[in-house]
Amino acid sequence: MLQHKGVDMMSFQYNNILIQMLMVLFPIILYLALTNDRQTIKNEHSYWGYICAITMGLSIAFSVKLDDGIFLDLRMVPWFLSFIYGGTAVGIHVTIFFFVIRFVIGGTGMIPAFIVMFLSSFVMCRFRSRFHHWGRKKKIMLSVLFLVVSSASIPFLGTILLEQPINFVRLSSYVCFVIANGITVWLTIHLMESYREKKKLLKEIRKNEKLHVVGQMAASVAHEIRNPMTSVRGFIQLLSLSKNMSTAERGYLNVCLNELDRANAIISDYLAFGKIQDIEKLCHVDVSSEAIQSIKSLSSYSVLHGVHVSVDICDRAVVIGSPGKLQQMFVNLIKNAIEAASPNGHVNVKIHTYNQQVEIMIADDGEGMSAQQIENLGLPYYSTKEKGTGLGLMVTLQIIREMGGHWKVSSHLNEGTLFTIMIPLL
Repeated sequence: MLQHKGVDMMSFQYNNILIQMLMVLFPIILYLALTNDRQTIKNEHSYWGYICAITMGLSIAFSVKLDDGIFLDLRMVPWFLSFIYGGTAVGIHVTIFFFVIRFVIGGTGMIPAFIVMFLSSFVMCRFRSRFHHWGRKKKIMLSVLFLVVSSASIPFLGTILLEQPINFVRLSSYVCFVIANGITVWLTIHLMESYREKKKLLKEIRKNEKLHVVGQMAASVAHEIRNPMTSVRGFIQLLSLSKNMSTAERGYLNVCLNELDRANAIISDYLAFGKIQDIEKLCHVDVSSEAIQSIKSLSSYSVLHGVHVSVDICDRAVVIGSPGKLQQMFVNLIKNAIEAASPNGHVNVKIHTYNQQVEIMIADDGEGMSAQQIENLGLPYYSTKEKGTGLGLMVTLQIIREMGGHWKVSSHLNEGTLFTIMIPLL
């Protein structure tokens, strides 16, 4: 920490700014390097909070001292990152950590720092909720703008509240550190988004490899299994016509037929997945009509499970796709929601257009899923149902991708699940 009041510009520019930027970037780069090959990290948000708190502490430790109790540093960057990538709870804890450290250091400069940090925390809660829906370019641009404004607010507010005189050296120091905040947050957001995109891409590659294996297996094996099953089913039906069988024996044959039908349904899912990439004539499809038709076809199924299915259509939405596949997507997802819903529960299907896309939301009030279960959705042989194979959802997700759409799942245990699909409009 510099102890002189007058800050030499050459030393300030080439030493302190670079040290401040290094103190912010090095722990973050180290964190990314250590977690690079890990698919999942337990308590990731907590670790990220520790990294941001340490980074903030280092930044304050190497801050530039302009006057007694007045410091310049890049504390706003790790504070900003703690909210964005750690979550609101982590951000609040890092903010409290800053308040404690700054109060211990003391000085008149902590008053404007506390005011700006406190007000910015409220803004961050809303900023973060939209941040992850933006593209990388917009994320970087708005993050830089936010950090420049918030970091510039501290000396501006300090000048007014503390009635500090402004000279060339002080003004130059303020400008340099505002620019340093902007450059540093640009670098960190770029690094973090590149890292997250790489992890997402690797995850998709691993998933596609598994799907490719399942597709090949489906194409080569499913037909060979179905042929002998058809013969077995025919002979069991003939046996059931015999008059020399007891009631218990007929019950056994019915069990055999039901299990054969279930096995046949699984094979049909395999075949559907194996043929999912076949060339098919695309046409204009009314999403709302296909949704209503799918709900009608599942009406008896929902009554059997005691679940009420409602539909809320706000806008007419037309997309390019296959009517059969779109209806298959709706049937699979609504059927899953009905099975997941609580007894005498409710499933809601909502369709509306948003930003040149149709947004389809299918919500149930069932027991919900854990983060690990959501992570495994769409993998071969993975299902949250006791007798499920996961193939129906695999086919559904492939249909969504073929239509240029994307999906996300939000769920909380004992609160239900919301499946959201976004498909480009015609």
